[in-house]
Amino acid sequence: MENTKSSAKKGILILLILSLAGNVVQWISSSSKVQGLENKNEELVAARIDIEKELDATRDELNKFKGDNARIDSLLLEANNKIDEQQARIEAISKKEKNTDALNSKLKAELDELKKLRNQYLEKIDELLVENAQLKKDREELTSTVETISKNLENTVNVASVLRSEYVKVNSYKRKGNNKYTETAMAKRTNKLEACFTVLDNKIAKPGEKTIYLRVVEPGGKTMGSRAEGSNTFTKAGSNEEVMFTTSSRIDYDGSKQDVCMAWEENERIFSPGTYLIEIYIDGNLSVAASHVLKLADF
Repeated sequence: MENTKSSAKKGILILLILSLAGNVVQWISSSSKVQGLENKNEELVAARIDIEKELDATRDELNKFKGDNARIDSLLLEANNKIDEQQARIEAISKKEKNTDALNSKLKAELDELKKLRNQYLEKIDELLVENAQLKKDREELTSTVETISKNLENTVNVASVLRSEYVKVNSYKRKGNNKYTETAMAKRTNKLEACFTVLDNKIAKPGEKTIYLRVVEPGGKTMGSRAEGSNTFTKAGSNEEVMFTTSSRIDYDGSKQDVCMAWEENERIFSPGTYLIEIYIDGNLSVAASHVLKLADF
């Protein structure tokens, strides 16, 4: 009888232990599920915040170019309509999709599409800025600076043997991943400035090797260059004034016309937006000058 009672007590004790163990396992499982749900909700909230930020940033970034010219305004209208369509699609997905994992994945995909959309339209705007008439108008408004330089040039080149240049053309380029270059009008995308010009014929000038100096002056008035890359100073003809130059080149001049292109490329620094002054000196004499505008674009 006493053994029977003892066995019953042991049985009850075992059942209690098993019940307690089951409750502990159930509690751990429940805690894990709650924690997992909280993590998913946090990811979902982060995805929604990222999309809202990207929508606002994309609109702001594109609309900076509004009013620049009619073609860009038309392009911006198209871009804003697509952004509105994507925003409506995102809101519809958020209401319809009940699965947290699936919703989070779809929101991330929409964010990637939004970034692609922004970059596509920025690329189109950049192409228009390169070719549009507004850029020509900006250059015309800067003619006072060039005219002043031209007057100084007329005074400087009163000696017949001084080599003069014309037909100067300045272009700005961005470097792509394949190390090829495409033209750009945006400062932040610019890696290289190139000036091409024609050294005019001069039968009076002494033939032989001539040193050409390219001087690129930033909007703030500082001459671009790096002594490590060959930049230095030269003595301006007719004076003892030392002038900083950006880069130099040499030609074998025989008295006839010669086409020359010179470039300056920045590998680390970012070009600032604004007006750049380009000066070409040959053997210390100012030969030709021009200006070039780089647009502001934050992307």
